[in-house]
Amino acid sequence: MAEEIKAICFCNVVTIGNKRYNEAYEKVHNQDSLWAWANVRAIENVLGKISCSMVVADQFGDESILQNALSKKGYQIKLEQRVPSRQDSAIKAASILARAALTQHILQLSQQLNMDLPIGTSDPAIITIGQEIVAKGGQNALAEVAKLHFRTTQLILQK
Repeated sequence: MAEEIKAICFCNVVTIGNKRYNEAYEKVHNQDSLWAWANVRAIENVLGKISCSMVVADQFGDESILQNALSKKGYQIKLEQRVPSRQDSAIKAASILARAALTQHILQLSQQLNMDLPIGTSDPAIITIGQEIVAKGGQNALAEVAKLHFRTTQLILQK
């Protein structure tokens, strides 16, 4: 469905690799601020190609974070943040695009490491795979494929 969405509307997905994410998180210690940065970056990329007066974004955390970030950049657009729902086609489309980008990123990392990486932290194999990565390349190698502040990462590093 991601390819169909891209074919009918102009869109932009900002992917933050794990290493860069970890470096940025170390500076701000706030996941919502990182998401706001990525959203603003995607909005800037779209506004660089087309003109519009309103932007719809997924609502996360404090709504003012994204609005303030856009204001600091000088954008005078109406921002509507919505909680994801099945009825909201704009947010659903954005979620599909984001999931497709994540899946592609995980597939690339899997190829680089020559191992199957699960998507998300709920897969019980994630601990074992994480420990294999640490055994081969240390915590720096784990920083390339995992968000270091997540609880799952702490479980990997405990063993």
